[in-house]
Amino acid sequence: MPSSGIRRYARKLAKGVWWAATPWRMKERLQFIRARDAAEMRAAELALIVAHERERAARRERGEVIAAPELLDLFDDQSTSHAAGLPWSALSWPPVEVTEIVDRWSAARFCIDLLRRRGDLRARFQTALIGGKGDEFRAWIRHEGAAELGLSVEAQQFICDVLDEDLACRARQTFLTHEVPHTVLPQGLTPAGMRALFRWFMQFGLFEAGLRLEEVWWLFLQAAQRPRHELMAAYLFAPAWQRVHPDGITIFGREDFAAWFAAEYGVPGDWANPETWPQWQTPASQIRTAYWARQEWRAAVPDAFRDKESASELLDWLRSPASGLSDKAGAWCRQLDSQSVAAELAQQGVNVVGHFCYASGLRVSVESMVQGMELAGIPASLRDVYTDAKDDPHHVDFDGMELYDVTVIHTQPEPYFDQAYVRADLFERAPRTYRIGYWYWEFDSVPDSWLGHAQKVDEVWAATEFVARGLREKIQVPVRTLFPGVRLAPFEVRSKSHFRLEEDSFMFLFTFHMMSVMERKNPLGLIRAFRSAFKADEPVSLVLKTSFGERHPAQLKELHDAAAGASIRIVDEVFSPDEVLSLMNACDAYVSLHRSEGLGLTMAEAMLMGKPVIATRYSGNVDFMDDSNSLLVDYELVKLGRDIPPYSADLEWAEPSESHAAELMRRVYENQAWAKELGKAAMNSARSSLSLETAGQRFAHRLAEIREAGRRRTD
Repeated sequence: MPSSGIRRYARKLAKGVWWAATPWRMKERLQFIRARDAAEMRAAELALIVAHERERAARRERGEVIAAPELLDLFDDQSTSHAAGLPWSALSWPPVEVTEIVDRWSAARFCIDLLRRRGDLRARFQTALIGGKGDEFRAWIRHEGAAELGLSVEAQQFICDVLDEDLACRARQTFLTHEVPHTVLPQGLTPAGMRALFRWFMQFGLFEAGLRLEEVWWLFLQAAQRPRHELMAAYLFAPAWQRVHPDGITIFGREDFAAWFAAEYGVPGDWANPETWPQWQTPASQIRTAYWARQEWRAAVPDAFRDKESASELLDWLRSPASGLSDKAGAWCRQLDSQSVAAELAQQGVNVVGHFCYASGLRVSVESMVQGMELAGIPASLRDVYTDAKDDPHHVDFDGMELYDVTVIHTQPEPYFDQAYVRADLFERAPRTYRIGYWYWEFDSVPDSWLGHAQKVDEVWAATEFVARGLREKIQVPVRTLFPGVRLAPFEVRSKSHFRLEEDSFMFLFTFHMMSVMERKNPLGLIRAFRSAFKADEPVSLVLKTSFGERHPAQLKELHDAAAGASIRIVDEVFSPDEVLSLMNACDAYVSLHRSEGLGLTMAEAMLMGKPVIATRYSGNVDFMDDSNSLLVDYELVKLGRDIPPYSADLEWAEPSESHAAELMRRVYENQAWAKELGKAAMNSARSSLSLETAGQRFAHRLAEIREAGRRRTD
């Protein structure tokens, strides 16, 4: 026997002896084998899907005609089972009787079964699962359907509740943010790709994303109800398609795109006929998109959007034979209201690529920026930069293209800046826009690795002077300080008891994100200061609200150990923005012993709520905090002394005085009437200096400067 065979035999023999000697681990062994085999089967299924699509693409490149794909019949059990490659029992549930509708999931199963079973209802209510309070199917459930089906008032409410929410959103996000199905099957939610994508979900996606069957069924039934919408949505999140057809769903490019799509995927059916598609965005947006896609337009009318006269010149040219437009596109241009469309074309706007779905300060910052710009009359085209599976499942809601001349990329240089367009599912427009990076940092010097990122933008915006100074020391492009503005979103007022806190206890609050480096946020220092300030039997408490503790178990345990025996509550949950603000509103005082902050958003929010705020007298927060509106804690500058990724050991940050912090907390607790007056002063100060209106005017002013500089270059 060859030596390699002897070694394999020896390993097998050793494993056999070990398992024979440890029979109590047999169950664990069998579970491992089953999980491994299931994973291997799913991987094999995935490889088949990828291979099939690659072969189709190869045939297309060779000029072969692509045959029409086998369609997915969602209303035939046997056909659906065959498409998924699984028995019907793995795809379904026992029939739900009307008396069994007791929650949102049983209501969802009932709706899915009802629509799969009854073609008359599908024909009558063609948007039944799209939802919305004005939907006809929802109204039918409340009245005629309730009587026909024998639905109780409670069952009706459960069904209406599930129709009002987007039950498909998590499944759709799973598709959009998983690289293999989305890049290999961009057409997956159209009839051209539904069969393959359904198989992926049932074989792989359910397990990968922890989805429920009801969510996947809801997504595919939604998609089946509106194939035209799904084709246009697929384009908006398929950079490869956008590259080939940059104005593919406008009136000017949709016929070419539809012909390409039909040939590429062998598509039959009226849904792929652009004559039947709904109009995408406004006429001005379609013209902007086509202008950047077509060099001959830019050559004919350079700088077409500089003012209303230039925009009118473009419209006149588009109506003329010289534009070479198709009869349909030309007729469409001729029926436009020239005055209103020209005014919209001349309006300055901005593209914003940022974290709109990531539960963090970055989301609050980019939302505030956009709201401020809108208040200043600056329209924005928005794209979400996906981070991970814990993002809110609304990536699909941010489908704006690069319509305008300026793009703000509101994501940190690391780790996502270079991937911002990829993670936004957006093709980078050519010619390139004027690009601005909006960056935060927590130290007075930025990493050398940022220098390369800075070369990819035309300028950088920072929220505070603290951040701006560090940037200016290192990077060559202009750096401007533009605070994003802060506004409290509407939130439900909830009592302390709602959060299982004592109503009669004076409550200090600190909220932070475990992903934001716990050492920088310094909750342990806050715990020590609180413990030295108060005895365990005093009616005062400290609440530390954090999230993503499961990703940092050792640090979470350190927090709990430090808090043991004191009146300290640690809340490790992902709250909605509404709940976070509600908790802040319930507190009596807010305190942050941070070592460094780029902005200090939670302090600004607490001030806007009229809370007395105690915070370290260092970094971004001192742009809006001083001795007249807050209580600032003394500190010493110290070196980190060790690498704390992403921060290096030689950087400096503040070491706040825990004794001074304890003194200030004690003062607030013992002088509550005075503390409330301080909170009022904080509110008045924050409203005047941190408002979205003020921020919006600053953004509008800088954008106007950029536009004027561009005009001077072209004159």
